Amino acid sequence: MLPNWTIPPHNLDSLGAGAGDREAGASGDSGELHVYPFHLVFEKDTLAWFPFIMDGAALNFQGRGIGCAISSRSAGTMSPRVPEGSLHRRRLYTSLGLDPAQVFTCTQVHSREVLALEPESPREGPQADGMISRDPQACLAITVADCLPVYLYDTESHGFGLVHSGWKGTGIALKALQLMEARWHTRPEAVAAVLGPCIGPCCYQVDAARARSFDQEFGGPDGAYPLGPVVKGTALDLQAANARILVNAGVRHIALCKDCTFTDERLGSFRREGPSYTAMAALVGAFHLSLGKPL
Repeated sequence: MLPNWTIPPHNLDSLGAGAGDREAGASGDSGELHVYPFHLVFEKDTLAWFPFIMDGAALNFQGRGIGCAISSRSAGTMSPRVPEGSLHRRRLYTSLGLDPAQVFTCTQVHSREVLALEPESPREGPQADGMISRDPQACLAITVADCLPVYLYDTESHGFGLVHSGWKGTGIALKALQLMEARWHTRPEAVAAVLGPCIGPCCYQVDAARARSFDQEFGGPDGAYPLGPVVKGTALDLQAANARILVNAGVRHIALCKDCTFTDERLGSFRREGPSYTAMAALVGAFHLSLGKPL
């Protein structure tokens, strides 16, 4: 039976007896699949952060490690398309101790395009829906509101990535992995992944044609189904599709958020809120895990 991790903010000892912190760079290669379900816990109702997990332990490197975060609905919309979004993002970055110059974003268009960032790359990037970096001072940020944020970390090269995966862009996580392999010789077995909150199959009904097309592209008779079918009736399961993609590419360590954006009112949801939906900021960067603060 899989453990049901609940990860409170700034207290990674709660991962379970004997789990402890694990030094990044010492990844296991047993070939066994590990899935770590967890629920979000928001600090001051505005931000939840959570670690990458390898072999049942939160990744940690000499007390510091790469971490993941997401803003809540009550933190306000983080959309760059509305004036208040810029104000909310500045407040969020300040609360994290981040200089905006550390934060890289892209112009999201529901694509499978991934940017490989360098320190000199523009902070507000061109059209894409994912980014990878190996800059220890960088923080990557996207916005989501029902679509799935996928966080990736290479425990050997210390490269990391973040992608926005909706139904149109499903497959972008594989593009990010392939780009990490091309740039840094990333081995999927050394990658820890996190599937963040998104709309669940409980609530993501689509028309029959879209469901059939999605299943034809991401289902099929071959390969593993670690989270079950990618289509359940006419409901899409974005996490199941991305888990299947990652596992069939060789990833063996996946943390799985169990919170549905449609049913959990702490989270922004386009389907629930309509045109005035709350776009949440998903971030990955270097955090001091014992404090929940970026470096």
